[in-house]
Amino acid sequence: MNICKKTRYIEVDLDYPEPEAISEAAAVIRNGGTVAFPTETVYGLGANGLDPVAVEGIYAAKGRPRRNPLILHVASIEQARLLVKVWTPLAERLAASFWPGPLTLILPRAAVVPEIVTAGLDNVALRMPAHPVALALIERSGVPIAAPSANASGRPSPTLAEHVRADLDSLIDLVLDGGPAVVGVESTILALNGECPLLLRPGGVTREALERVVGTVRLHETARPGAAVGDAELDGGAAPCPGTMFRHYAPRAEALVVTGDSGDQIDKVRDYLTAHPDRRVALLATVEAAPVYLRMMRGDAAWAVPAAPIHMEVVGSRSRPEDVASNIFGALRNCDQAGAEVILMEAIPLSGLGLAVMNRLYRAAANRTI
Repeated sequence: MNICKKTRYIEVDLDYPEPEAISEAAAVIRNGGTVAFPTETVYGLGANGLDPVAVEGIYAAKGRPRRNPLILHVASIEQARLLVKVWTPLAERLAASFWPGPLTLILPRAAVVPEIVTAGLDNVALRMPAHPVALALIERSGVPIAAPSANASGRPSPTLAEHVRADLDSLIDLVLDGGPAVVGVESTILALNGECPLLLRPGGVTREALERVVGTVRLHETARPGAAVGDAELDGGAAPCPGTMFRHYAPRAEALVVTGDSGDQIDKVRDYLTAHPDRRVALLATVEAAPVYLRMMRGDAAWAVPAAPIHMEVVGSRSRPEDVASNIFGALRNCDQAGAEVILMEAIPLSGLGLAVMNRLYRAAANRTI
């Protein structure tokens, strides 16, 4: 049962994180409390990763299933080495190339890591964030910080402190407000306990970038957009890593992925609006299609539909998935705030960060498409 708290909010300067603010947040971590803090990907909800009781506070605040493991955030490679049985040459090469940054490495856990962090699995997920506030907090706390995204479980991840407030106010102790997250989707998760690196969750480091450093990277079935194989929510076991529950990152409204190229998507949206005039529909649109949807919303004769969209969020260009990635979670929340019953979300190509974007959108929609 959650205990109502008075959550404190402190704004922090990214260039010069205030020592007083960091010290206060670190004291909360050391004393077993919970702190939401910015990273380059999304806001995380942190607690002392070596204290099972403190980690329990993360699960309680989020309403997160205990079979969904957490990531331990570290401030150095030296700190990471203490949390695993063996720090491999491959891990060293990847950390040297991508840390600090949005890459999480999965390795066999050391005994010091509590089972609650790993959902009882023998492996632990480790990451060094590329954010001055996050790194300062970990360093000052003196412990690895367990941190999933700082949102209610299953909801769109928070890219602003306001999103944290909307989901977790009165449930956690402190929020460090460092402005918007830049990457906008969570870290890439790479398992290193086999012969070939296995990508479990696409994220802020692309598969292409990884393969330039280590060669072939296999894609786990759970990382493929539209796949639900091995889903812990369906089979009752522990999830292989964070972010692989079947319906995840989801708005309150029903969400549907609109498949096809840009022309096909426009036709499908128009057909959906024509067939469902009684539904309050919002759109996650690309730059390429947005002018057409705007004409629908204005009631232009050539594009008139029985019930026009009530809201549209332009998330970026199909050719710039990094822009779409930074906008999708905030856009989903804005569609909910606009009162949408249904959100139609345009698919984008899977290259680069497009794989991570589509992984999130398919999970938000529970694989429903038009």
